[in-house]
Amino acid sequence: MKTRTSTRRGSRLVAAAVAALTMALLAPTSPVHAEEPNPTFSLTYDASGSTTIGAKVNASMPVGPTTLTATLDLADQRIAGGDLAIPSQVLDFSIFGIPTRATVTMTQVGEVTGTLEETAKRGDLVLTANVDYDIKISNLQARVFGIWWPLAVGSNCHTVKPVDVTVKSPAGEYFRTLRGGKVAGSYTIGSFTGCAPLNFLSIPFFFPTFGSVPINSIVPGSNNTLELQISNPRPSA
Repeated sequence: MKTRTSTRRGSRLVAAAVAALTMALLAPTSPVHAEEPNPTFSLTYDASGSTTIGAKVNASMPVGPTTLTATLDLADQRIAGGDLAIPSQVLDFSIFGIPTRATVTMTQVGEVTGTLEETAKRGDLVLTANVDYDIKISNLQARVFGIWWPLAVGSNCHTVKPVDVTVKSPAGEYFRTLRGGKVAGSYTIGSFTGCAPLNFLSIPFFFPTFGSVPINSIVPGSNNTLELQISNPRPSA
């Protein structure tokens, strides 16, 4: 008798549990609506221009040719992300009148972001874009007696913090999504780290008592400019 009673009691518990579960599944629930993201599309543009490094360098070098890939959110009028890879270039300048050259490498840190501001004329936009770069200097050489002499800056001479570069459509000029346009801006280069000094003692018979000149006394400064022409838009691969 005890066995039958236990069995019946167990059956009732299972039935009650099934009924409770069924009622819970059939009970009305409030619908949950996930916020739909804005539609975006990605375009690739050709980009080329130049940058001028001020301070005591006071020299220009080409930027590109390269490509800008941008993901555009036209509903919010913004650049949701993108890439602008800048190939390494040789910068020619002088140190105290001595012809000098160095390889400058700008490595992108984070995504390109920005805004697309509408104007009174349909399709004409004011583009503002921002991106950070780590700037590295390598292969520094000075030309003395007609010979290029290497100057020791080490293999890891780069900015302590990424350089914040912001460009914008110049006054009176506009950006068109399906055409491109010109952008320009200025940026500040901060201090470098990981650099050996510019050692002139490595050049025989040249300034034997001159000693070393650190990169941080030559390159950092706020009067640096960048100009880019963006053109030839097409769907990104």
